[in-house]
Amino acid sequence: MLDTDQLRSFLAIVDTGSFTKAADRVHKTQSAVSMHVRRLEEQLGCALFVKQGRGTRLTAEGESLIDFARRIVHIEAGAVAALSRKGLRGAVRLGIPDDYAETYLAAILGRFTRKHPMVEVSVACEGSPELAQQVSVGALELALVTDHPGLHGFELLHEQPLVWAASERFHVDAGAPIPLALGAVSCLWRREADDALAEAERQTRGLVFSKNFSAIGAVVRAGLAATTLPESMVGEGLRMLGPEEGLPPLPPTRMGLIHAAGHPSEETKALANAIRETISLAMRRAA
Repeated sequence: MLDTDQLRSFLAIVDTGSFTKAADRVHKTQSAVSMHVRRLEEQLGCALFVKQGRGTRLTAEGESLIDFARRIVHIEAGAVAALSRKGLRGAVRLGIPDDYAETYLAAILGRFTRKHPMVEVSVACEGSPELAQQVSVGALELALVTDHPGLHGFELLHEQPLVWAASERFHVDAGAPIPLALGAVSCLWRREADDALAEAERQTRGLVFSKNFSAIGAVVRAGLAATTLPESMVGEGLRMLGPEEGLPPLPPTRMGLIHAAGHPSEETKALANAIRETISLAMRRAA
């Protein structure tokens, strides 16, 4: 009998055109996706992909498998939805800053909804201090936040360096002020940047200040400014800056969970587990 997880990996490769992008889609490591393909090939007794240049292409057998794989995965999803009356069916209110949301939210919800398709998740995107306040008054059951002074009940998921980052094409003439794109005044990473720069000799100038991480990211990717990011979020097309550019070191940043007071619902516990698993996998892949 064909394994649906293996078929999902196969279909992700077909849909994205690469093993790397497929791993992102199914929230697994690239080696795990490759293993899924090898096991399918062993079970079916044929090759599904062959190398072509730097990439791969489907074999005739691989092409034939696509429709069958989609039907099998669809049938399983339908069965889960039909029988999920015995599973979780409530609602959870999740808080997450938009910088974390852009990086992790799709993977978190993908992992969670596959297991609990009947649970409704509402998402609030604010800064970590604002989300902590909402959790404290019971407006949210759960939040993924950055640790900060005065935060209570914080469950650490990962600690990593906070770094200066910019586009690979970013350039500033020696001695010229470095343009910065940072969060709003309440942003914890901006506070760390401001504190570090207060002790540094390197001149900087604020180009963009925004609560919207997408706006900051667009400016940074265009090569117009530098910003602060957790090391694991310095993605493709970006590079880290440091002493060579005259920028001071930054303290580490800590990401974790906070819960509303009282006994959490089963839905909340399940979503918290999905967050833990997603962050753990993301950090292993970034290492």
